[in-house]
Amino acid sequence: MLRLLSGLLALAALMPQCEAEDADSVALKYRSYRTWSLKLPTETWFPVKEGIRLAHAEGDLFAFEFSGTSLKVDTDGDGELDRTIKALVDPKTMVSTTRVILSGKDSSGNAFRYAARLRNDADGWEWAPGGAMVGSIPTTAGPVPVKLIDQDGNGKFNDVGSDAMIVGNTDHAMMLSTTMFVDGKLLQLEVADDGAACSLSPYNGPTSEIDMSTSFNSKAVLLSSVILSSDRKHSFDIGAIDGPVRVPAGKYSVVSGVVGLGQHRVKIKAGKMKPLNLLADRSKSFDWGGPVSSEFQFARVGNQIQFSPNAIWYFGKAGEQYTGWHPIGKSPEFKVVDAETQVVLEVAILPGSC
Repeated sequence: MLRLLSGLLALAALMPQCEAEDADSVALKYRSYRTWSLKLPTETWFPVKEGIRLAHAEGDLFAFEFSGTSLKVDTDGDGELDRTIKALVDPKTMVSTTRVILSGKDSSGNAFRYAARLRNDADGWEWAPGGAMVGSIPTTAGPVPVKLIDQDGNGKFNDVGSDAMIVGNTDHAMMLSTTMFVDGKLLQLEVADDGAACSLSPYNGPTSEIDMSTSFNSKAVLLSSVILSSDRKHSFDIGAIDGPVRVPAGKYSVVSGVVGLGQHRVKIKAGKMKPLNLLADRSKSFDWGGPVSSEFQFARVGNQIQFSPNAIWYFGKAGEQYTGWHPIGKSPEFKVVDAETQVVLEVAILPGSC
């Protein structure tokens, strides 16, 4: 099975790097994304209501006012609606989307910028973070990009187990962790309160080895597999790494994952999976993927049995759940069988995607 290998970001040289004499400290700088491509493990959209609540020197609110697909925004938090934004409307979904850059000063008087993505769907206007603190970690093989994302939307970038981070040349994020795997080394990570820097040092605690790629049975490519320890201190995206990876010992659960075949993507959730108990100085190979089983709901309407792709749930060998998936090829067939004679009365195959 093919595996995606992490490389070095071509623009890494443009990112802030730590000084050679201070190799354990990495400077971070805020970057907003005009086009959002980052995949967050537990992405949440927050209701806008009267505005976006982020602490700043003038208060804790950047006010909004809505009129159809137009928005008036207090972009600097001074209480005045100083900008009008016209959202784009998707003609197929009728969902309105736009973005805005908020700015202000924090409690220490330091200036900051904060990008927010906005959408208006059946749930009303919602927002999600649209930027990240970015930098690069120097290694013997060259700089490795790192991004910290305010996944929980509170304006901070150091909430371990709640925020998200990306290490390497990938768009798939893991949960923000106190440890990270860089250049074959397990490192301790600490992020400054203002998110403007992080420090790295060797991790000296008990460790275990986990292999989630070798025994993943699928024709698709495992693009991401994010695990999180039960104390929420350690998180790793190890799905696209070939062979075993050394992580801090402890109990872990799968938070999210992605498999891909061509342009199609299928998400992975924990589903019925049991926690992974990774014992110190032990190695564990995780057996998951196919064969895939399904559960579904149906309704009897007269002499018909009706069911929908939206009411079918797919589970892998270890109990992991696959969502956003309509299988192609040989799986699955849904057979209606006479309970007494076992004669197959009908066979249905739903349109597939992956």
